[in-house]
Amino acid sequence: MDNNSVKANIKKFRKTHQLTQSEMADKLGISRTAYRNIENGETRLISDSITKIADILDICSEELVLGYMPDREDATGTGAGKPDRDMLAVLERRHAEEEEKLSGEISRLRNENADLRRHLETQEELIRTKDEIIMMLKRLDSKTEKQ
Repeated sequence: MDNNSVKANIKKFRKTHQLTQSEMADKLGISRTAYRNIENGETRLISDSITKIADILDICSEELVLGYMPDREDATGTGAGKPDRDMLAVLERRHAEEEEKLSGEISRLRNENADLRRHLETQEELIRTKDEIIMMLKRLDSKTEKQ
C-alpha cells in the first residue's frame, strides 16, 4: 500500500459517492486546497515508515494499516474478501442514514424558506401601506397649509 493507491482510492470513492472536493473538505473541516493536496499526493497520508515497519514485523502494510489481513482474490478471480463485503454493508448503511438525515434537513430548510418568504411578503406589504399613509399625510398636510 502506497500513497498513490490511497489517493486513487480516495478519489474513486469520493466520485462514487458523488461528492465534490469542496464537499469532502467541508466534511473533514479543512480547506478545499488542503483536500486537493491530499488527492494530488502533495500531502502524504501513508508514511514510508509504514512499509518498513510492516517488513520488520513480517506483515503486509495493509494489515498494519487496516488492523487485519485482508482477504485476497484467489487465482481464479472469485469474489472479494469478507472484510470488503462487510465494509460495503457498513458504507451502504451509513449512506442510507446520511441520505435520510439530509432529506429531513432539506425538508426543514424548504419549510423555513417558505416561512421566510411569507414573512418577507408581509414586511413588503407593511412598507407599501406605510408609504401610502405617508403620502396621504403629506397631501393632508399640504391641504391644511393652503387653508
